[in-house]
Amino acid sequence: FNNFLVDTYALDADARGWLEFPRELPGLLVVLMAAILCMLTVTQMGIVGALTFAAGLLGLALWGPANYWLMVFLMMVGSAGMHLLQPVTSSIALSLGDPSKRGWRMGQLGVVGVVGSVLGAGIVWLLFLRDTPRYGLWFAVAAGTAAISAVLYFRLHIPHLHQPRARLVIRKRFWLYYLLEFLFGARKQIFLTFGFWVLIKEYGQHAGGFAGLIMIASIVGLGFKPLVGLAIDRFGERSIMIADGLMLAVVCIGYGFAKRLTGDAHTAHRIASACFIADNLLFALGTSRSVYVARLTESPQELTSTLAVGVSINHIASMVLPGLGGLLWMAFGYERVFVVAALLAVSISAVSTLVPKHGAAATA
Repeated sequence: FNNFLVDTYALDADARGWLEFPRELPGLLVVLMAAILCMLTVTQMGIVGALTFAAGLLGLALWGPANYWLMVFLMMVGSAGMHLLQPVTSSIALSLGDPSKRGWRMGQLGVVGVVGSVLGAGIVWLLFLRDTPRYGLWFAVAAGTAAISAVLYFRLHIPHLHQPRARLVIRKRFWLYYLLEFLFGARKQIFLTFGFWVLIKEYGQHAGGFAGLIMIASIVGLGFKPLVGLAIDRFGERSIMIADGLMLAVVCIGYGFAKRLTGDAHTAHRIASACFIADNLLFALGTSRSVYVARLTESPQELTSTLAVGVSINHIASMVLPGLGGLLWMAFGYERVFVVAALLAVSISAVSTLVPKHGAAATA
């Protein structure tokens, strides 16, 4: 998608940053969408999310290059479906298994997702034509896979999830989870917007190259994500969250200062690519937040609604930060963007120290 924006609309860093506002707006509104759909079961909400995602992708395939504002609208439709699926996926996984092994269950889910990433990225890496990219074809293929997932959600029959959900769940005891989600929204968007953008603008990375990096990260993730799940169960969410922030700070410095540290563009490109892979893997550590809030909730239905609130909260930062980051990039260079990102990463570690230690009472 980022390569599509460059090749079709020639966006600069400033324009790309502000485009995140409409792209992430459905994420902010996901709590309202989940509330409107409260009469649906969790799996039925998955069907709606998958079909909406498919509709947006198919629209991009057919009309994405025709008009910028039409593309923005279709992007928002797809984004609405994608964000609606986020609380559904985690809620189903966390509701199927032993509460003492939730980290392992999320690790299993991560492995299945990695297999899909390997297949998708591998196909793009092998078949994507750099000189004559056919973005519409690949958007259509993605729409087809989203439609297949809707069929699979339809075939899911999980009795204890087929209960009414609360329209809106905001609890005082979840305040730390909400704060962590806000900080994660800032962390996430630095990667999704400027991690890709650095590799495109500074190093000329093409879509096939990105697919190769994602494929490498996915293959490594086959072993990494189950280990993350085991680590969450063994050491607790608090330790994993602290480690996540500290490792992310190192990755941000690598993104921002690879050229200055090496003085060689080729070596710097390799370092930035390694940071991209590491950043991709570190997203697996984010499951620790879902496991943490699952300890605090009293039912799968409350968990789904709480996760939906979390998705909306982390998109407050997601919507505002990219625009400001784009302005910072244009005014002072991309290095300053990643200095800010490193400071955000350290703040995640600092706030994570407030999470109760492994084995402490859930309401601590």
